[in-house]
Amino acid sequence: MTISRKNTLKSITSLFLLLLTLGFANFAVAQTTSSPYSRYGIGDIGAKGFGQGFALGGTYIALQNDTVPMFFINNGNPASYSNMKLVTAELGANYNRTQLQSADAKSTINNASLGYISLAFPFKKWWGASIGLVPFSSVGYKISDEQDITNIGTVKYLYEGTGGINQVYFGNGIKPFYNLPRAYQMSGKYAILNSKKNSDQTLKNCHQLFSDNQKIRKTLNRKKFMQSLSLGANASYLFGNMENTRRSIFPSSLYAFNTRTGTNTRVDGMYFDYGMQMAYIVDSVKYKDKSDTCRPIKFRDLKDNVKIMFGVTFSSQTNLDATIDSLSYSYFNNSLGYEIVKDTIENTQGAKGKITIPLSFGFGIGIKKGERWTIAADFAIQNWSDYSAFGVSQGLKNTMRTSLGAQYIPDSKPNATYFKRTHYRIGVRYMQTALELKATPLNEYAGSIGFGFPVGRSYILQNFSMVNIGVEVGQRGTLTNGLIKENFIKATVGFTINDKWFQKPKFD
Repeated sequence: MTISRKNTLKSITSLFLLLLTLGFANFAVAQTTSSPYSRYGIGDIGAKGFGQGFALGGTYIALQNDTVPMFFINNGNPASYSNMKLVTAELGANYNRTQLQSADAKSTINNASLGYISLAFPFKKWWGASIGLVPFSSVGYKISDEQDITNIGTVKYLYEGTGGINQVYFGNGIKPFYNLPRAYQMSGKYAILNSKKNSDQTLKNCHQLFSDNQKIRKTLNRKKFMQSLSLGANASYLFGNMENTRRSIFPSSLYAFNTRTGTNTRVDGMYFDYGMQMAYIVDSVKYKDKSDTCRPIKFRDLKDNVKIMFGVTFSSQTNLDATIDSLSYSYFNNSLGYEIVKDTIENTQGAKGKITIPLSFGFGIGIKKGERWTIAADFAIQNWSDYSAFGVSQGLKNTMRTSLGAQYIPDSKPNATYFKRTHYRIGVRYMQTALELKATPLNEYAGSIGFGFPVGRSYILQNFSMVNIGVEVGQRGTLTNGLIKENFIKATVGFTINDKWFQKPKFD
């Protein structure tokens, strides 16, 4: 019997394209933050990585797929695409609950939005690619400030902002030295050394044979290490608009008119980021056998291989095209509450300029023991002091992020009980943000926990699914110097689907 998967392929492709189309509409109006600090720069920068990385404290730079499902998409480091073995689709939704606290007031804001849509697929054993739609930044705030000014009276300031920048990306990852170990094993030099290795060990040249064995092992390990080198790049189109409004209201004055200043900034342009990954696998430990005078150094196989992963990410400084509309006017409210414009102060439409996205760099390391344990750590910086909009700097500071995450799978075998196949995740992160207000740096701390629940699994048809749930609790800001402290809870629900496409499995 032959099972055709043509219809399945069409259905999944159609569903992904539909979700991508709906995602465009949703992202264009979505507000994924409720932070007053998103009024600075281009707003709150979106986190990279999807459901798995979110629960690992936002760790992603060194994470890569192994040879065993589940496979996840790591859009934060495009070098990881080269390790894809199955077509993978990811879809996620986010929920944020933010409590804003000042010295004398508290308020709580909730919002939910589409988090990410992505698809990854392997072209060759050494080449993979991914396409997706994710938020790049988000603006969302509504705050008020009331002050008593001498000779004027009470002045109420209202600030409001919405919008953000969206990112459509297409990335590729390759392993340029994938065939290096095989080429070495097919070489004449390897054939000569290998033939000596299999010869009579009682010969007088025993020590030479031992040296040849060591040479083969070391050379092959070096070739395998070079084989693991992955290089990748994402080419992204950034687009979106950010609306910011400021009102000055004079409730106690009969002679002063209120003022309103509003700007609408539209942004679009190409953005590129790059990645590199390598991995070294330790599958045995060395020991000395004194009873064997010919081959005293031997190796004992480990029960679980240890995989040491390294990763680097980089993006250069980029200038995006920007257009701004600005309108300022004075007004008063009539008896029905409608605004009556008194005078136009400024009206600038379609002014063009550039918004500079600064250079960023990150380094990550991870250790994976068998399929059970994965531990990873990241360190990343971005030069936001170089940020400017329309040639004007906003006085931002360079950011620094550190994160640490761990994942545990009790038993990944297909016949294991359900909760033994569940993925358990935990993570922490710390970030020095780009803001320093009133000579006070604003830092962010967060801890996360998450689970990956398997949903259906077929090793015969090679399709796998998982529901990823993650929750993060943290805070940003401080009450010092009249600033605002944010206590937040972020949650994500993601769906990961692995499937083998373009093949027709056959059963006798």
